[in-house]
Amino acid sequence: MKVSEPLHPFDTKAYDKTIEQVAEELRTDIQNGLSSAEAAKRLLELGPNALPREKQRHFLKLIVKQFKDFMTLMLISVSLIAFLIQDFKDAMIIFAVVLINIVLSFIQEYKAEKTIQSLKRTASPRAKVVRNGKYQTIPTAMIVPGDILLVEEGDIVQADARVFELIHLKTQESFLTGESQPMTKTTQAYPDKELNIADRKNMVFRGATVVGGHGKAIVTATGGTTELGQIAHLIQEIKDKPTPLENKLQILGKNLVMLTVILCLLVATVGILQGLPALIMVETAIVLGIACVPEGLVAVVTIALALGVQRMARRKAIIRRLPAVETLGSITIICSDKTGTLTEGKMKAQHIYINDQIIHVTGTGTSAEGSLEHDGRAIEEFFDELKLLLMIVTLCNNAKLQKKNQLWETFGDPTETALLIMAAKAGYFKETLKEHDQYVSEAPFDTQRKRMSKIYKTAPNQYSIMTKGAPEQILGISIRHQINGQITALSDQKRKEIKKQISHFAAQGFRVLGVAYRDLQEDERDKEARRAEHDLVFLGFVTLADPLRQEASASIQKCHEAGIKTMIISGDHQHTASYIGQQLGIIREEEEVGNSQELETLSEDAFDHALTRYKVLARISPHVKLKIVESLKKQGEIVAMTGDGVNDAPAIKRSNVGIAMGINGTDVAKEAADIVLADDNFSTIVAAIEEGRAIYNNILKFIRYLLSCNMGEIFIMLFSTLFALPLPFLPIQILWLNLVTDTPPALALGMEPAEPDIMKRPPRHPKELIFSRDMISAILFHGFVMAAITLAVFLFELYGARHDMTTARTIAFSTLVFTQLFHAFNCQHNRRSLFSMGILTNGYLIFAILLSLGLLVLSIYHPFLQKAFDLVPLGLREWSHALMASLSIMVVVELQKWIKSRRAASHQIFQK
Repeated sequence: MKVSEPLHPFDTKAYDKTIEQVAEELRTDIQNGLSSAEAAKRLLELGPNALPREKQRHFLKLIVKQFKDFMTLMLISVSLIAFLIQDFKDAMIIFAVVLINIVLSFIQEYKAEKTIQSLKRTASPRAKVVRNGKYQTIPTAMIVPGDILLVEEGDIVQADARVFELIHLKTQESFLTGESQPMTKTTQAYPDKELNIADRKNMVFRGATVVGGHGKAIVTATGGTTELGQIAHLIQEIKDKPTPLENKLQILGKNLVMLTVILCLLVATVGILQGLPALIMVETAIVLGIACVPEGLVAVVTIALALGVQRMARRKAIIRRLPAVETLGSITIICSDKTGTLTEGKMKAQHIYINDQIIHVTGTGTSAEGSLEHDGRAIEEFFDELKLLLMIVTLCNNAKLQKKNQLWETFGDPTETALLIMAAKAGYFKETLKEHDQYVSEAPFDTQRKRMSKIYKTAPNQYSIMTKGAPEQILGISIRHQINGQITALSDQKRKEIKKQISHFAAQGFRVLGVAYRDLQEDERDKEARRAEHDLVFLGFVTLADPLRQEASASIQKCHEAGIKTMIISGDHQHTASYIGQQLGIIREEEEVGNSQELETLSEDAFDHALTRYKVLARISPHVKLKIVESLKKQGEIVAMTGDGVNDAPAIKRSNVGIAMGINGTDVAKEAADIVLADDNFSTIVAAIEEGRAIYNNILKFIRYLLSCNMGEIFIMLFSTLFALPLPFLPIQILWLNLVTDTPPALALGMEPAEPDIMKRPPRHPKELIFSRDMISAILFHGFVMAAITLAVFLFELYGARHDMTTARTIAFSTLVFTQLFHAFNCQHNRRSLFSMGILTNGYLIFAILLSLGLLVLSIYHPFLQKAFDLVPLGLREWSHALMASLSIMVVVELQKWIKSRRAASHQIFQK
């Protein structure tokens, strides 16, 4: 095949070809991969590696959706009735208001959908490939056929690929094969065979989870040509379900519709019985009902959630599931990893303990500079034990180093990359060592054994097992030790000395990694590495440090003030975890530190009780981590659990809010999580909780605002009809009033900044009702005050100042607009005085109020709108009446807040 020929999607039957055939047909190099130029060309030719998705809704469909709304159809019906009775002015105005409402709703929904789509792109996965002979991490969409794909435990495979190199590689493919057990992979070809997917053991498929081992594979299919891409019903995006809050509001909306219909029918019936024109009263009741039901409430909530999620993304917290936003405000305990979350995640080797002496590692974490020193002098000639230790930590290692300027570019586990950098400072490199040391087999690290081993052929007829891991585990399988060229039995006294050194470094916050080896007998050379992990020769250990994040301590203090407990759940040594806990102010004494070994021996009740005592848990295994989540939830805690590994996924999934690491986290952990931290930082969790609390508070603010304004309008019309008063508003004025005062301020309240004391309040109870007694009483009381102010002004202007009906209605209309807009300021805080906060804290609200006032002035002074809405120009005296009367709402609410604060203070004094 000529290089100039276009590359067509590869035949996915790559399982029946040899690796050489696959590489030749895909024109790729299994060592160096594709060049960047060739990859770009193929991406342009074949398209991005994206699964077919449900088409985004076209904007015309969104517009049609607005016309299907029940309230919109009711308004159109009223407009048609007005047209049939030849009331052309009202018909045209009502229809115009309908169009304006549709346009505004469409803009809001369109923006919300675009925001959510952009956030989904932000959370898209990445993959590791080899290009230009170097390892790279690229967005999944950029993978092309012919790429060399690297997969390891915890990854979700991002394309179909033919495996050509592997170490104990296993994948979970039940979504394709129906097989519940993981599939063990091979590099063997299956020529001249027709195999179903389950039997194609030399292939990995998009969407499969790597549950063990690691390997390399040539990408054979991407996007819609993958096996997953060809199964339409599995790849269509599932429609997002409404959040629990949206469901509550939909139920609330239905109840409000019923209540409003009853009240409006009452208004119409009383008016007709009092002799008012039946048609006018029916029209008034319908328009009043439509205007007073907050049909846009769920839409405003959706927009508030979308904007809040966008703000969280800017603060490095990527929300994968919207319900998590609501739960954030209820979190009572954060169970956090240590490495990379509370620390910087930049592991650096600090010391080597060998031959009963300490060797220091100099230089910064990823710098190519630095050396190994003893007593302040660089070691020029390495003794045998040190050479052997450096060789073991280099070969018993799956990380990779690439030189980039004067820094090392690393790929892999931070601990393993730190060991490679340490060895590189002494001139030991994996590529060089592998020229004469031949790899045989591997026992990958797992959380049960807490160690990793590899077998190498180090010389003709000579094989060795090389092991590294938790020092107590390494000591446990060692029977001898090597010192000054001599291998002797590992006595109990020597074990105590070594353990004392380990505890010494662990107590200073260092992570400690033991190193051992053993030359294998002839009959052991074909053994699996795991079966050869016994009777080892202990060499020494390496200490590594991961500095605490500067902001971690302040963030934990912030959690404490917010009533949120913090628990460290670590895989590190107990002394290391204890040191970190004390440095962060989480614990004060050793009695607050527990470990997995102790917890596993406890009964269920004792386990639950232990979690009330321990704040730092060390050497925790995955099944205990899951048990911790379940125990805390049983005790009434709302749990946020962090994690990065594939074994963390069950605990992440089981917690109330699962949080995965975005940098060092596996794909499986991210898939299980509700939130992904783009910076792996504990402080980002605290920032997300703050945003979550603010979003929920803002939703309550605009619910309080919208419903109290609507209740005010209902009370005005109800009292007018009950007491046989002239109607202060015409139906079209009510429609215009809601257009002017409802949506802009409500949206602005949804963007209110977090209140200064929001992280000094206890967590919100998850079962707390939106409509508490306090909320209901506030809505009814504020609605009543608005109605009283407006009716008082209307009656004074009509009977006291002896204005004509049109002028009195115009002044009443202006008064209610002013009153509702001033009330928006009241709704910024339920307890704090407006004067202590200031009115300029939310620029969006200031703009929304100015916009509403502009529309009010326009409707009163523009000749066409005057005539359309039956309004007249007002003089300075009338404006001053409306303005001064409407300020009463602020005075009343401020007085109400003052009384509440006095009562709360008295209650606290009484409790003391």
